[in-house]
Amino acid sequence: MTAATGSDVLWAVGTYEDEHGRRAPWRISHAEIGRDIGTATARLGELGVAGRRVLWCSMLSQAGQFWPYVCGTVMAGARLSCADATYGEAMRVSMFLRLMDYDAVFGVTEELLDGLEALERAPAEVFAGARLLGAHPGAYERLIALGLEPVRFAVCGPAVAIAREPGGPAFVPEAEWELTEAGGHIAISSRTARAQAFVRTPTSVRGSVVDGGIRPDPVPARPSASHIDK
Repeated sequence: MTAATGSDVLWAVGTYEDEHGRRAPWRISHAEIGRDIGTATARLGELGVAGRRVLWCSMLSQAGQFWPYVCGTVMAGARLSCADATYGEAMRVSMFLRLMDYDAVFGVTEELLDGLEALERAPAEVFAGARLLGAHPGAYERLIALGLEPVRFAVCGPAVAIAREPGGPAFVPEAEWELTEAGGHIAISSRTARAQAFVRTPTSVRGSVVDGGIRPDPVPARPSASHIDK
C-alpha cells in the first residue's frame, strides 16, 4: 500500500468523511481517477445497467467518489441523469422518475426522502419502478419499512460501496480498496499507488465487514418531514 510519487499530476483535491463525520482533504491524481473510471465502468457492467437509465444522487463535495461512476455509467452503455442528494432536490428526483423509466437509482439519502414526503409524494410510489435502489444508511431502513427492497449503498471515505442484490453486503472495487473494521467504524486501505495513501483509515460509516463487503449498522428513522407543520 504505497503512495504515488510526488511527480504525479493532481486531478483534483476532493474530500472524504472521517470517523467523526468531519470532511478531510483527499488528493487525487490523474492516474488514479482513470483507474477508478475503469473499475466503476466494470462494476456497473456487472450490475447490468447497459442500455438502461441510471440516476445518481450525490453532492459536489463527493465529486471524487462519484465522478468515476458518472463517467462509468455512460461508458457501460447506460443513459445518465444526476441530481443533488438534498431535501430541495426531491422535486427534481420525483420529476425524473415520473417522466422516465429508471433501471437504477443510486445515492438515496434521508434528506431526499424527507423532501419527497414534504411534497406529499410517497417514496414507495416514486421509486417503485427501479430495479436497483441504492440507499445510504438511514434511508435504507426507511425504504424497507415502506415495503421496498433497496440495496445497501455507502460512501466509505474515498470509495463507493454498492450491494449486488437486496439484503446483500455492499462492495467497493476490490482491486483498488480493502475494507476492515476499526473501533466500530469501517476502515479503508488503498491497494494501489495513490497520491494520498489510505492505510486502515477509519471512515464515518459504522458497520461490519462480511465476505469482503460491508453491512452498515441500522440507523433509526428520524421524524418524517410530513409531520412538520406547514
